Amino acid sequence: MGRLMGLLALLNVVVLVAGLSMEQVRAKPATLLDFNADKVRLLGRVELPEAPSASLADPVEPAAPPRKPVSRCLSWPELDRELLGEIESRMESAGIAVSDYDMSLGKRLGWWVYLPPFVDAEAMRAAIEAASRKGVKDIAPVRGGELRNAVSLGAFPSLGKARAQEKKLRSLGLEGMQIGPRPNSGHATLVIAAAVAETRLAGLDEGWGKGRAPLACAGD
Repeated sequence: MGRLMGLLALLNVVVLVAGLSMEQVRAKPATLLDFNADKVRLLGRVELPEAPSASLADPVEPAAPPRKPVSRCLSWPELDRELLGEIESRMESAGIAVSDYDMSLGKRLGWWVYLPPFVDAEAMRAAIEAASRKGVKDIAPVRGGELRNAVSLGAFPSLGKARAQEKKLRSLGLEGMQIGPRPNSGHATLVIAAAVAETRLAGLDEGWGKGRAPLACAGD
């Protein structure tokens, strides 16, 4: 009887050991699956790149408002020889030929061609006689004001006509002439031809000295 009980006890130990061994064998695949789980991908699955964060996107600069083009018609309340020189210099720097713009003054015959004042009346009379011998007919002395003893060679309604007269007098051999506004000739108006490209107008309304900046013509 004692021998039988010993065999039963031994059998139970064997069964227990066998059961534990089976549990260990079964646990190994699960352990392998858990270890490789992060490396397994489902067939056909596509990983898309993450969209960049909105905070990292480049800022969008607001578009600058379009600059208003410079008017082709500019005006000044009054004009003197110095301001005329600045206007002509700016036109030349912009590549605008003298034939592509014209100026008029408030006074109907505001422009003139003239010989600057001479030292005295005697020198003025000698210049008049010399001009007459060259065939100049529109000639007159200036007897008063700041241009006293100057010689007028014609008055004109526009800068273009004054230039034409100067060219004609040069062809007669006359020298030393100037073109400018007559005293108290009123406001000045500059008109630039439509054929001049707008790119040449850039900056014509900027950088003028105090009291010399032009205004766009009314209704332009």
